[in-house]
Amino acid sequence: MKEFDSNRLLPLTRSMFEGQQKWSDRNWKETLSKHYRSIEKLVEKTQVFAIWKKRLGARYHDVAKELIPEIFMDAYMSIDFACMGLYKQANICLRAQLETTLRLVYFSTHQVEFKWWQSGSEWYLGDKDVWGKGYIYFELLTEFKDYDGARKDKLFGRIRIFYKLLSHYVHSSVGTFQTKPNKISPKYEPDEFRKWKSNFNDVQKFVNVILALGFAETFKASDISIQRKILKTIETRNYKDGLRKSLKLRIPGRI
Repeated sequence: MKEFDSNRLLPLTRSMFEGQQKWSDRNWKETLSKHYRSIEKLVEKTQVFAIWKKRLGARYHDVAKELIPEIFMDAYMSIDFACMGLYKQANICLRAQLETTLRLVYFSTHQVEFKWWQSGSEWYLGDKDVWGKGYIYFELLTEFKDYDGARKDKLFGRIRIFYKLLSHYVHSSVGTFQTKPNKISPKYEPDEFRKWKSNFNDVQKFVNVILALGFAETFKASDISIQRKILKTIETRNYKDGLRKSLKLRIPGRI
């Protein structure tokens, strides 16, 4: 393999390469100088997917092996993009992470459809997701119904609203543009970073609640230390308490 030499690049490619290196390095340093503690906590949250992969691997080997690394990588790359100042792409990764989590739960009990989906044979979908239109499939599952119970703030009601918010980045709605007048190179933006960070935390909350309910038996059979780690990633008190109550978790103390 030849040693890389940027001087061998053609002019336009070399200009692009050098420009990308310059602004990416600048944005990473500026972001970390202000948010290094926050970024550490966000990266730490992604480590929970190693737990899910190990716990689900034995029973749901093929599905877990393929989809959990993708869920992890979407979260990981979202952080990477945000640190580069690419907030639009960072939020698009978050929507993909949420979608893949829902597919993981669905495909775990739909092996035939999983094989179709793997091969790209999606003739059965039409304009629907693999689980059908909307979130009715998940809302009918016993664990999700028990979790919602008498709650006014229904889980998929919140997910529906949040998914629509993330979709604005996919469809380039006003306010989600990567560029601004007279500015092409991405730049660290405090307000955009804060919005992305809030979205990131919400996605990790929804993802882990969905996995805990979608694989309730596996989650309940896990050691208390593992349950605590997953609940800690969720953070939001009422969501954690909802899981403890609906799944009848016997975890002592406050999480």
